[in-house]
Amino acid sequence: MTRRVRLFARLLARARAMQFHYLLASLILLLVVYPYVEAGPAGPVALKVLSSIILITGVYAVSYRRRQIVIAVLLGIPAFVFGWLHVITGAPALDKAESVFTLLFYAFTALIVLSRVLTTRRITTDTIYGAVSVYLLMGLTWATAYGLVESITPGSFSAESAHNPDGTFTFPVFIYFSFVTLATLGYGDITPLTDQARSLALLEAVSGTIYIAVLIARLVAALGWSPETDET
Repeated sequence: MTRRVRLFARLLARARAMQFHYLLASLILLLVVYPYVEAGPAGPVALKVLSSIILITGVYAVSYRRRQIVIAVLLGIPAFVFGWLHVITGAPALDKAESVFTLLFYAFTALIVLSRVLTTRRITTDTIYGAVSVYLLMGLTWATAYGLVESITPGSFSAESAHNPDGTFTFPVFIYFSFVTLATLGYGDITPLTDQARSLALLEAVSGTIYIAVLIARLVAALGWSPETDET
């Protein structure tokens, strides 16, 4: 019995040390798979499954404090429920409600993970995975915000016909636009037209640049690097 308890404790400790591994894996899975499933008849269902996995791993990523778990669950459950109800019914109001809670959930998870990455005393593999997860969560957060703005004010964005042949924007299109903006590539094939959309694009570009600078400074500080160390 004691051996089983010890074995369980070890497995639990190992899982706790890999909280950000699972979150990063779910984020990469979404970004890799979504271009291949969105066009099919089961595309909305497949995308919702992938986003639901992110909700679950996101809750687990912030589960080291009870208050954070409660907040994540209170944001994640409505996002999950409204998302699947929208897939089933297609009601636009459910899509907007899902976007609001998903946006808050992504932003909250990114802030909590970032706080842990910046305050940890020892840089581990999980810390690096957490830092990458924050960057990917930022992209999804802004993508959700763009989708919400477009749903509230149609015509906030314009794009080449290849992106919206029927005149509508899908969430995968905003994923593409978000990460292009976050990385400040600026291809120009999708253009924000309204002041609200332009403001979001501006804030995302600035936040992406600042995040990279802050993250590099944090890693350098954690490694104890200084100009004097290279001269000795």
